[in-house]
Amino acid sequence: MAVDRVAARRVAWALLIWLANACGPTVKTGAAPPAEPVSVTRMAVTRPHGGGGREVLLGEMCPQGAGGRPAIAPLVMRGVGWTDNATDLTAAVERGSVPRFVVFASDGKLAGAFDTMGVVDVGLPQQVAAGAYAGASPCTVAAPAIAKPQPGTLAMRAPDPKCSAAMHDCGIAVGEVVHPDEPPETPTFVTGGACVSGDMLAVDIDGDGRIESFPLSGILDGTRAPAAEWSAAPTATAACTPTFTVYGIKLLAESETGKPVDPKSIVTADLLGVVDLDGDGRRELILALEFATVRSIVVFTATAQAQRLELAGEATSFPR
Repeated sequence: MAVDRVAARRVAWALLIWLANACGPTVKTGAAPPAEPVSVTRMAVTRPHGGGGREVLLGEMCPQGAGGRPAIAPLVMRGVGWTDNATDLTAAVERGSVPRFVVFASDGKLAGAFDTMGVVDVGLPQQVAAGAYAGASPCTVAAPAIAKPQPGTLAMRAPDPKCSAAMHDCGIAVGEVVHPDEPPETPTFVTGGACVSGDMLAVDIDGDGRIESFPLSGILDGTRAPAAEWSAAPTATAACTPTFTVYGIKLLAESETGKPVDPKSIVTADLLGVVDLDGDGRRELILALEFATVRSIVVFTATAQAQRLELAGEATSFPR
């Protein structure tokens, strides 16, 4: 009887072991191990050339913008699309996505470079980038050299009084949006020029040698705010010489018959630069608009054709 019990136990254990091997997980040998997962932040991004795929952040650099030290106020950013959202602008600078800016002088040449070290609050809707600036004042122009400069030396620069009066020695700055681990590089940009011919702003948006003339009255809409769209006139003529910057453009409101223009309705526009920011072959127009109580900087961009500009963004600049 005892022998039968022992035999029954052996049969039961054998059955359990067989069931475990038959129904349990199996291991396949000889197959190649799966590839290591690729970190999303390490994936290389191929940007299209000439297709508007460049990610940039436009700002205003003031040598004494942050308590007497150089700083850049972020204004408008181009990522998937254009944005002037203060939170997005601050986040891009704070996480180190814009390690270096190039600063333009009033003649369109490079004045210097700004390396970002952090963000500070100076009372603007967006926090500003604090850092180190190396170069000349943005309110300078190329000066005729007395002698041929030595190789590797900087070209002579001369002060630009008109720029200093309008800009308080500040200027526009542009930086590429990159991964924080990438080393900072000095980006290059294609610039252009514009001029005022009568009541038109004459500019070659797409660099084809033909002038587009935009009515100055089209910068603002009926509520005296920056217009969402700005279309060129059917005929384009220009009896003026284009320059990178144009200061002191008066935008007068239409007055009622027989009544003088209200001084509070006068808006002064300064063209701060003509630059292809996003690399699509069409240059953006960067303007500062001085209202009665506030000064803002706007960017107009041509998304489809050179004759039609759209408002890419508007942001508050450093106080004057």
